[in-house]
Amino acid sequence: MKKFFCLILAFVMVLSFCACSGESAKSSVTSDYEPQTNKETEKKEEPPKEDSIPIVEQLEVEKYSYKSDWFNYFFMAIKNNSSLNADISVEVNFYDSDGKLVGAKSGSQEAIESGHSVLLYFMPDEDYSSVEYELTAKEETWYECVQSDLTYEATEAKNKIILSVTNNGESAAEFVEASVLFFKGDEVVGFSQNYTTDDDSELKPGKTINKEMDCYDEFDSYKVFLTGRR
Repeated sequence: MKKFFCLILAFVMVLSFCACSGESAKSSVTSDYEPQTNKETEKKEEPPKEDSIPIVEQLEVEKYSYKSDWFNYFFMAIKNNSSLNADISVEVNFYDSDGKLVGAKSGSQEAIESGHSVLLYFMPDEDYSSVEYELTAKEETWYECVQSDLTYEATEAKNKIILSVTNNGESAAEFVEASVLFFKGDEVVGFSQNYTTDDDSELKPGKTINKEMDCYDEFDSYKVFLTGRR
């Protein structure tokens, strides 16, 4: 009889231990569980990286017109605000006051360094009243940019400025060209363009070359644009 009660007591203790173990395991699973939906709602959308924005959408364009008795000019000052160096192309259509197409020109510029500006100009044969253009751009992968190596000083003289362009880089810059828009107030009154290079079509490192940039109308300000490549 004592053996029988001992067996009963042992069986009851085993059942109690299993029940406690089951409750402990169940509690552990519940405390560690975290719904997947909560993790997803905590994620924040990251803004698009600058490099993922097309270069053409990061170009800043200023437009100018200049007309004389002999020539019609249209200028586009284009600044590369992207983090990449750029190569750009432009197609321009010119219209008269009746909306008739009277001219179509194109232009391009390679090696536009990030953060720098260039000046493109177009000369339609006829006078125009309005302009439409299409601008395309891609990353510059062929030429090395030099604009950050170039600096200038301008000295005003009669009917001109004398531009002193210096290559502060360690290598020669090729086909360095200066373009100048002259203003009287907000109106363009003149334009001049000249290469600032030697007989090798280069501006050697540490070298300064002076060029006269003419304007025969009275002006009170000017904007200078430099281009080049390696």
